Amino acid sequence: MARSIGLAVLLFASVALAKPSSVAFWYADQPPLAELAQFDWAVLEPGHASAADVSYLKTQGSVPFAYLSVGEFDGDATDLASTGLSDGASSVRNDAWSSQVMDLGSPVWRKHLLERATELRQQGYDGLFLDTLDSFQMQAEDQRDAQRQALASLLAEMHRREPGLKLFFNRGFEVLPELPGVASAVAVESIHSGWDAASSRYREVPQEDREWLQPHLEKLRAQGTPIVAIDYLPPESRDQARALAARLKAEGFIPYVTTPALDSLGVGALEVQPRRLALVYDPREGDLELNPGHIHLGGLLEYLGYRIDYWPSDSLPQRPLKGLYAGVVIWMTSGPPEASDAFDAWLDARVDEQVPIAFLAGLPVDNDSLLQRLGMRTLSQPLRGTPTLESHDRTLVGSFEAPLTIRTRDLPALTVTDPQRTTAALVLQGDGRRYVPVATGPWGGVALAPYVLEEALDHRRWIIDPFAFVQRALGLPPLPSPDATTENGRRIATVHIDGDGFVSRAEVPGTPYAGQQVLEDFIKPYPFLTSVSVIEGEVGPKGMYPHLARELEPIARKIFADSKVEVASHTFSHPFFWQPDKASQREGFEAQYGYKMAIPGYDKVDLRREVVGTRDYINERLTTSDKPVKMIFWSGDALPDAATIKLAYDSGLPNVNGGNTALTKAFPSLTGLYPLIRPTSGGVHYYAPIINENVYTNLWTGPYYGFRGVLDTFELTDQPRRLRGLHLYYHFYSGTKQASIRTMHEIYRTMLKQQPLSLWMSDYVTRLEGLHQASLAKRADGAWQLRGLNGLRTLRLDPALGWPDLARSRGVAGVRDLPQGRYVHLSDPNAVLALRATRDPRPALEEANLPLSGWSYRGENQVAFSFRGDMPLHFSVRASGTCRVTVAGKPYHGQGANGLWNFELPMKQVRDGQLVCN
Repeated sequence: MARSIGLAVLLFASVALAKPSSVAFWYADQPPLAELAQFDWAVLEPGHASAADVSYLKTQGSVPFAYLSVGEFDGDATDLASTGLSDGASSVRNDAWSSQVMDLGSPVWRKHLLERATELRQQGYDGLFLDTLDSFQMQAEDQRDAQRQALASLLAEMHRREPGLKLFFNRGFEVLPELPGVASAVAVESIHSGWDAASSRYREVPQEDREWLQPHLEKLRAQGTPIVAIDYLPPESRDQARALAARLKAEGFIPYVTTPALDSLGVGALEVQPRRLALVYDPREGDLELNPGHIHLGGLLEYLGYRIDYWPSDSLPQRPLKGLYAGVVIWMTSGPPEASDAFDAWLDARVDEQVPIAFLAGLPVDNDSLLQRLGMRTLSQPLRGTPTLESHDRTLVGSFEAPLTIRTRDLPALTVTDPQRTTAALVLQGDGRRYVPVATGPWGGVALAPYVLEEALDHRRWIIDPFAFVQRALGLPPLPSPDATTENGRRIATVHIDGDGFVSRAEVPGTPYAGQQVLEDFIKPYPFLTSVSVIEGEVGPKGMYPHLARELEPIARKIFADSKVEVASHTFSHPFFWQPDKASQREGFEAQYGYKMAIPGYDKVDLRREVVGTRDYINERLTTSDKPVKMIFWSGDALPDAATIKLAYDSGLPNVNGGNTALTKAFPSLTGLYPLIRPTSGGVHYYAPIINENVYTNLWTGPYYGFRGVLDTFELTDQPRRLRGLHLYYHFYSGTKQASIRTMHEIYRTMLKQQPLSLWMSDYVTRLEGLHQASLAKRADGAWQLRGLNGLRTLRLDPALGWPDLARSRGVAGVRDLPQGRYVHLSDPNAVLALRATRDPRPALEEANLPLSGWSYRGENQVAFSFRGDMPLHFSVRASGTCRVTVAGKPYHGQGANGLWNFELPMKQVRDGQLVCN
């Protein structure tokens, strides 16, 4: 499978290298890789991209080019001296760009450029975007011809030395005739709309400039050289950019319309649909993992199909967001930040570029001019006395979880001044004034305390409808939403076990160790793929019970040898606090169990010992080289810092655990739905999708049947919206009590009845990677192009979008329409989804119990398909005719009813299946 994917990427890349249909440029830091991968070619500033970034673009089918300035050096005399390039400088500076024009005949400069080309190729780049090719014309007239000849010889030498690198010229008309076949493409800036660096303003390009270009362009077209047109417009001029890109394409260019700093996602032959949301929090209120916006809202935004980038209010990116971000959510309750002027200016810039802003809980703005732009202002004094309810929008307030009750404590003194800019959704009348804590407008919206959450001890409910408010405030359109709850029409199921309690004795005849009891009672009998971890400090000879290791290790080996089990680590000493210094500063902190297991001779947590040491212990003593440790399951508070997460990834261990999703019928609020994803600078931390039995049993103090509450969670996260799959997460000690054992069997049986698609946790995490990274782009033909899906294979469609057009789509196998949503099945991570108004009559996959690895239409009624899994294949096809299946030439007959044909095949993997319906 891996080989076939690799060949596909190589073929895709070779086509894109030959002649791209789309090109993007990104010169800022933090390149949005999945979005850039939508384009055939992506040009990066190499100082802002790692080798891993370059490799990622290539695996997604995009061809990475590195920016290289040929004619100028970006810096002053000091910078030149520090790099040893002073002898390569000419006497001319380009003051508009604060750069030094270089001597193209200088051996020093030529050597630098040729060596740099080799370095960039070694970093994985497939090509170079060669800029400032015409800067030599800024030198004295009597030097220009020699400089032109030096430029031509330099480019010819670069092409000869690095034949594998594609050279993408930015203009260079003066030397192109002398370099046939050297340029893979030529870029031309400012065909219709340009940027004047000297005056820092956008400008309309005069007709005479285009007339001068015309003969050069005609020569390139005659040679078949692709021509890329880069035009510039302000980020807020998105509609104008679309029209300009279409015009450039009609004129024969490969278009890209962007901002002059090339630090925003522009519009080209296709347009990326923003599916990122920025959530801004106040670091004065605690770390991200404690922020209510992250805890209560993050998971709901993920459900809507968006990636959430979390930014502290004192460290906001200073670049345009338009085109990449669908909006900004701000959850801050401590008032304006300390650097309020900079914060207000940042918000002003978002309003300028028309990126909507939703303020929730608090309004960290007291700038009158900024509020005026939002059609609001603060009143001179807070509300006194008892107000009356003047009006409210029931679709936004009081009809979701908690009813609307008049609340005045902490009511903001805010009102609407411009109904054309802002529509009040909740109006209270008092003291002759109108107080508006909830409102929306073209710029975004506000939903402020005390009308966001109803607080009661440790539980709360939504007063606003968070889905409706965010969608309206940010103007979110219906999109094909990446979905990690469902695959091939079935709800996803995972089972993962933390190692705690392995050494405990089960209260059953013979009092076996809990590890043995769980193996015999749960792992073996039920047909679920199960990810199992152990704590080295419990089972190993260097742990708390070295005298028991001879009994415990063989049980662990038997578990890990089971074909339905994948191997994971639960660390060495089970740290209870991964950031103990931070945790100890929290109000009400109590290290009830200490900071870790009390292992003799191990006095202080050593993170490398916890992550790498236990990985090596399990690989060497408990499993085989064919079945190594696949993951780390964080222990205790499960909140490692970025460095520890990076250590895990560097050790080859994806991670999971943390979060606290637990909805019960006693406390059904969606405020209990945690997000799935916590981004950090060390990599993504994936929360457990549903929390374990420790919470449901009051920290394992009873009732021991309390984990039955997870059945409520399964139900409440499936109706009316499917927010989670079936995720069973428990510890070995659940196999010790009679009540817990009976409850576990009840949970397993309930999961079986739902006929889910079973995944190991490591495979499920690849779906979460796709949920985080996926990008969507709209092609010129109206179809959606998908990149960055990783393991994710499902899109959820709003019914208003219609149905998949199977004839025009690629990598789309079918659709299942359920009350929870319309789920589209994908067979390829680089899919194209075209839509139509009615269901496509072609044979389509309805549902299957194994991951789909191939589905290709060979005609109106014939499909070649493949599945890859770990249990016998069951699948159904929706078709109007009679269907039959052959695998490796052997026929298999299905059962047909109500337009569905059901097939049961004895094999776990199918590589050459054929489906015919007629």
